[in-house]
Amino acid sequence: MTVNSEIRYAIDYHEATKHSEASLMTSRHYLDFNNKPIPFKIYLELPSITLPISFPTPEVNALSCISGMINQRSHHDTNGLTTTTKTSRNSNNSSNTPELDAENLAEILFFSAGITREMKYPYGNYYMRAASATGALYPIELYVVCDDISSNLMAGVYHFSPADFSLTQIRKGTYKRYLAAAANNHDIANSAITVVFTSFAWRNAWKYQSRSYRHWFWDSGVIASNLLATTYAMRLPTRIITGFLDDTVNQLLCVEDQREAAIAMAAIGAGSSKDIIAPSQQEKEIDRISFLSIPKIRALSKRGEINYPEIWELNQASKLTSKQEIEGWISNAHRHHQLLSAASHRSQDRGTDSDNIIITPNELEEGIKNSRSLKETILWRGSSRRFARSNISLTTLKTILYNSSRGVPMDIFRDGNSLLDIYFIANGVDDLTPGAYFYNRNGSVTSSNTSIEKIKEIASSRNISGYLCLGQSLFRDASVVFFLMTDLQAVLRSLGNRGYRASQFEAGIIAGKIYLAAYALGIGASGSTFFDDAVTEAFSPHASNKSTMIAVGIGVPAYKASPGKILSTKLSKAQLLTQDFT
Repeated sequence: MTVNSEIRYAIDYHEATKHSEASLMTSRHYLDFNNKPIPFKIYLELPSITLPISFPTPEVNALSCISGMINQRSHHDTNGLTTTTKTSRNSNNSSNTPELDAENLAEILFFSAGITREMKYPYGNYYMRAASATGALYPIELYVVCDDISSNLMAGVYHFSPADFSLTQIRKGTYKRYLAAAANNHDIANSAITVVFTSFAWRNAWKYQSRSYRHWFWDSGVIASNLLATTYAMRLPTRIITGFLDDTVNQLLCVEDQREAAIAMAAIGAGSSKDIIAPSQQEKEIDRISFLSIPKIRALSKRGEINYPEIWELNQASKLTSKQEIEGWISNAHRHHQLLSAASHRSQDRGTDSDNIIITPNELEEGIKNSRSLKETILWRGSSRRFARSNISLTTLKTILYNSSRGVPMDIFRDGNSLLDIYFIANGVDDLTPGAYFYNRNGSVTSSNTSIEKIKEIASSRNISGYLCLGQSLFRDASVVFFLMTDLQAVLRSLGNRGYRASQFEAGIIAGKIYLAAYALGIGASGSTFFDDAVTEAFSPHASNKSTMIAVGIGVPAYKASPGKILSTKLSKAQLLTQDFT
């Protein structure tokens, strides 16, 4: 038996980090702003390479990119020049994909994690990113593994710095085959680049303590949703990889153990040739890497970091440690794909047919046609701080539900399956009675028609949705609050402790898609934590076997916001080394 299969680690962690009224009232934790971590990873000695700032921008209809269904629309706009491409759903898997150059790489990195706003306050400047982060703490780092891209961007392993829009070279040389061997995955070997997501544990633990391990996957997931939408717009095939040898990947990136760790990878684009690594060559690829000392970085906090052992205990217990374990993990996921398709094992306690609202793709075409471009959507995106208690239309709700749930291209999924069910409380939706609802994807996210099923009417729905989100008025005022839930016991039995990571990560991606879909339609969104058991109770008996992964509220903002900008170069090296970001 492997440690990953000893699921008590994930169960114990999940139970221990649940929020309740009692846990909040008895917590002695406070925010020590004098020790708040800085939001950037800053290398002290390694040189950086500035990324081009004249990169293309994705002018494609945002909802088409979010859902993965791109039709005849403009692709890019660079200095007024527009090209048009004709593709269909999943057509980014076509062999006729563009080559990836430095400008394309800059586009992907900016619209995934670049700085879009600079906000000046008396105590210092705050830099908002393209994708949201819980507590605006930005714990996720991105690394790029690539072959030669241009004359000044040669093959190597790089860290992306959004602060000065640059890449810092960690290793020089070709490491795609090494990374492919570490994941037992040919998509990486045949990609143009691979982006690796990591998390700095202390950045979020400063505020959220041991519960912050959940946030690793929420925050990386919303970045991944931006990345997937952007690469869809660029017609670049992209595959998310969650099964890999953790220690081997961490060693490649030269990250410090018990401080920063790899979460997932995205294999992007098609390489110049097909590369299949024979099993006998995989260990040789892994063994050839040289050990490097951990590069020196600027301290995250003035008085040091606090370690939360619960985080690292579960992270250790959910690692994969051999090629055979990766194969078994992926094979088990595919073998149990019906079990893991959340819609197929939901509770059978449904409303009557008369309570169900059918959603057909054809009725959503007008809303999709009026969507903002992906560029506009990401630049408008923020986390709403006040909702106006105004109603949204039922079509808006349908459009967001449908386009945010069309499937995630993860290695554990087959035929567009999902680990998650989408429940929601409707507070202000035209033609929809306030209450608790379930979004039925008819057993598969590839189904054409889906439906909204009423679980129960709730006269005081706003009070309930606000209470469930820790009593926050923002989620009382929201038009709709989504709760992404999973049958955690079933997932852990099939995927072990690593299934906990996968559930949280997919929840982050779908939450990111809900964010983007809301802003594409001109409204707002905000993510939230929640009272775990109270959410399950609110949707029971329908959700009696479900655990909540993340919550997202949408609605009409109660204020006029301004869009962000392409702020691709903001801070000098000297500023990064000396500025007080807290």
